[in-house]
Amino acid sequence: MITDLEYGSMPRTSLTIDGMHCASCVARVEKALRTVEGVEEASVNLTTNRADVDGRGLVPDHLIVAVNKAGYEAALASQSKLETNARKTTLFSRSAAIYRAALTLPLAIAVMVLDMAVQSAWSPWAQFAIASVLMVVLGTPFFVSAFKGLRYLRVDMDTLIALGSGVAYVASVVDLFIGAGGMLAFGTAGAILWFITLGHALEHKARRAAASALDKLRKLAPEHAIVIRNEQETKMPIADIPIGAVVLVKPGSRIPLDGTVKQGQSTIDQSMVTGESEPIEATEGTKVFAGTINQTGSLRITVTAIGGQTLLGQIVEMVEQAQTGKAAIQRLADKVAGVFVPAVILIAIGTLLAWGLTQGDWPRGLTACIAVLIVACPCALGLAVPTAILVGTGLGASKGILIKDPVALERCHGLTHIILDKTGTLTTGKPAVTALHCVADGMDSDVMLRYAAAAERDSEHPLAKAIVRYAAEQGLDLPTSSDFNSTTAAGVTASVEGKIIKVGRLSALREQSVVIPPELEDNREAKLQGARTIVAVAVDNHVVGLIGLADQVRPEALGVIKALKKLGLQTVMMTGDSQYAADHVARELSIDRTFAEVKPADKRQKVLDLQVSNKSVVMVGDGINDAPALAEADLGIAIGSGTDIARDAGHIVLLGNDIEQLPVAIKLGRATMRRIIAGLLWASIYNICLIPLAATGLMHPMYAALAMSLSSVSVVVNALWLKWTWRG
Repeated sequence: MITDLEYGSMPRTSLTIDGMHCASCVARVEKALRTVEGVEEASVNLTTNRADVDGRGLVPDHLIVAVNKAGYEAALASQSKLETNARKTTLFSRSAAIYRAALTLPLAIAVMVLDMAVQSAWSPWAQFAIASVLMVVLGTPFFVSAFKGLRYLRVDMDTLIALGSGVAYVASVVDLFIGAGGMLAFGTAGAILWFITLGHALEHKARRAAASALDKLRKLAPEHAIVIRNEQETKMPIADIPIGAVVLVKPGSRIPLDGTVKQGQSTIDQSMVTGESEPIEATEGTKVFAGTINQTGSLRITVTAIGGQTLLGQIVEMVEQAQTGKAAIQRLADKVAGVFVPAVILIAIGTLLAWGLTQGDWPRGLTACIAVLIVACPCALGLAVPTAILVGTGLGASKGILIKDPVALERCHGLTHIILDKTGTLTTGKPAVTALHCVADGMDSDVMLRYAAAAERDSEHPLAKAIVRYAAEQGLDLPTSSDFNSTTAAGVTASVEGKIIKVGRLSALREQSVVIPPELEDNREAKLQGARTIVAVAVDNHVVGLIGLADQVRPEALGVIKALKKLGLQTVMMTGDSQYAADHVARELSIDRTFAEVKPADKRQKVLDLQVSNKSVVMVGDGINDAPALAEADLGIAIGSGTDIARDAGHIVLLGNDIEQLPVAIKLGRATMRRIIAGLLWASIYNICLIPLAATGLMHPMYAALAMSLSSVSVVVNALWLKWTWRG
């Protein structure tokens, strides 16, 4: 079962950004946003065309003006607008690129064939005519963007494309009309634009595939719902449904908004939101969540959360924020990309001068200069990290693993120790009676249990409830009790059938001068094998026996521990329980090390102690007392069924109550980082190798255009490889 997610953070403003083409654009927009008063952090994502700005006292209009002054277009967007705008922008760019590439393919082939094969008097003029059409149809977006950039003193990928194709075209026109340039490369100019346009189309398509997991999450909630008013059914858009409204959800339909079941009984499939395969039983009072599937019966649900307040809305927003956030490795790539384009322009100019001044071969120098401008690709650097993060966080969200920060993906690498809270994480958190040991003459275990349960019936303590529940399971008829009194850490006292019954720990009963048989003073744990907690039962001030209880180990816990060890992690269990109880669980689960009798305030210190000895620590917990340790750990993983505070402190949240997702989350983080590193290595090696190749005249500009287009596509495909091959 899951509960509402709530996260405390600095106020955040989200913008959609139009006009970005490469990583240098990202760096420029971030720099512009950081100049606005009150901004403490700005993170821009090229893949999603989104900027998230953190700070206090922010004025959205000031942010928009700053972006516009940098030469881009910004708009304040709600979550729904972000989705619509991002999809609209991407589809338009992709559709336009595909259309232009398909429309001009015959012309591109013709001008390349004429350039390379046909030598006749009319061939140059035919090339000129065809290339001019290609420059208008394919080149206009690049030239407009480049000239717009000059207005704002910026250079980016479009600048390189416009320079490369423009120089080739202008030089060819000069040679054709004046005959003095020695340079006729209309085919080169046309091929450059066509290959790059096609590359953009393929790149946009791949980027949409990378974002598909988040799109599926957004589409989980239906667009309309049936509202009950005066027993009349009315179909309404969910955006118009207020909190407190009653909606009807028929079998097989998705629940439109978060709410509480008012009437009806059914089972709910929450797998698409939490990753848990087992459906839950829903009856009156059960909390239900948008996007989950009502399976068997009709339900009337009172709406308790709408829009971004729903669990699904919060998940989508958190994933979007994680995708926009910056990992350290991406910040480094952005810094490199920020100076990349100016450096390439300088290299291109140097290439031209080197060929012309040292070799006297200005035409070949111009060809090499164009090849340098075209082959350089900051897009690959800009796309390698965010696209992999997009895929990784999307995959996680689809499996109930909420990655709140891309830094969490980086930290999955290099972990050495994993600390797991015992109660509620490795165990169910619900104690159960495991053994009875009665020592009183003339009294059996059932009688002792009957007295203890009768005395404990009015107590709210989990151990008391376990004793009462066990007595009911044994079919015992409990007598009434009176004079009930409960004292913290001392147990309970009550009058049952004229006898004074006390239930509590032996140490607490001893302080009350209760007589304890010598046989129970020594080695009492051996008499109740398997018990983690032992309470004594006293009748008329004499202990008559012991009741052993244990917090049951989760059935899947042993498999999880084995999986974590296979990942190279040393397993550590931390608990406030006794050393005896901790050792028992540790032996059962083959845990490497235990911290027992740890006070809530000391859990954070245990994490620090390991970190001081150069250990990289992941902490897993679900309680309020785990929150400081979760925040302090190199990586904090919170169990989603736990408290809001724990979920807020964790870097990763397992939305359901399934700890089997724990090793999956770590493996996903590591797999995502491998894709990030592979993408960056490819982008770096590509530029390191091909720019010198182009500068030395060994790469024709036409092939440079093809290589540049494929480089951007390749890093996106590299990220998508994770999506295609991931099996968890």
